[in-house]
Amino acid sequence: MSVLAGNFFADRASMEGKVAVVTGSASGIGLEFARRCALSFGMIVVMADVDGNTLEREAHRINAATPGRALPVRADVRRRTDAVRLLDVARNASPGRCVDAVLLNAGVGGAGVSVLRGSEADWRWVLDVNLLGVLFGLQVFSPAMAAQGRPGLVAVTASDRGLDVGGAPACSSGYATSKHGVIAMCESLEGELVSRDLDGRVQLSVLCAGLVNSNLWDDGRAEAQRDAPEGRTIASKESKRQIFERMGASVSDTIDEFLDGVARGKFICDSVPGTAQESFSRRAEYIVGGMMPSDRRVKWSKL
Repeated sequence: MSVLAGNFFADRASMEGKVAVVTGSASGIGLEFARRCALSFGMIVVMADVDGNTLEREAHRINAATPGRALPVRADVRRRTDAVRLLDVARNASPGRCVDAVLLNAGVGGAGVSVLRGSEADWRWVLDVNLLGVLFGLQVFSPAMAAQGRPGLVAVTASDRGLDVGGAPACSSGYATSKHGVIAMCESLEGELVSRDLDGRVQLSVLCAGLVNSNLWDDGRAEAQRDAPEGRTIASKESKRQIFERMGASVSDTIDEFLDGVARGKFICDSVPGTAQESFSRRAEYIVGGMMPSDRRVKWSKL
């Protein structure tokens, strides 16, 4: 566990009046985390999302309950300059110019972006948002928080698909690839922080969520925000929505579990207890057992 365990989100007193930045905060996990920061912990929250209209509406709702806590900023995580701008907004909102927590949460599902079918443009879109968007955030916020007057939390939303691809072949190739990269990136950053004696300045936590009842299922909405001539026209599937609603953990329960993991200083945090360990065990089993990846998919699908 982190040497900073107990410093973040252990109670309201430890976070009240401090500043958080949340990307992808117009909906889902990011929105719920932003709400908790403002309403439960009394923080000022810089809310960022590419969907400016929805972002403004949700920030207004938070400010109606606790005035002045939510600061909406339309931002595209694919641009490093937007990460720099978010850092500036957060520093200006803090009397000590400190950023106390950042959740790099923005992401897209990239439905149908597979190895054999996905176009270069589709792959670049998924990786630009899910992987490079996180990289830019880590490169901008981590050194800034390491150099400021008090320790900070750098948190990233990955996925259990970053521990084991799972699912039917090609169902989430682009997404899983990006999330594997995010976890590897965060593992590398953790080593860099330790080697520079900065692990006492920055706590790094990664949310490896399983299926969550968020709007990640809404492929049409994601494509509409893509803002590119090569964007696809995809109808959001009702069956997919029903799976998320029926089988996914609620965003509230997900954030409960995540915040508990953060408070305890965990690096890998669950959305449901044991999800990350179960996912990784599936991958470890086929590697240790000398199997093909598809062998363990068949085995687990029969359970």
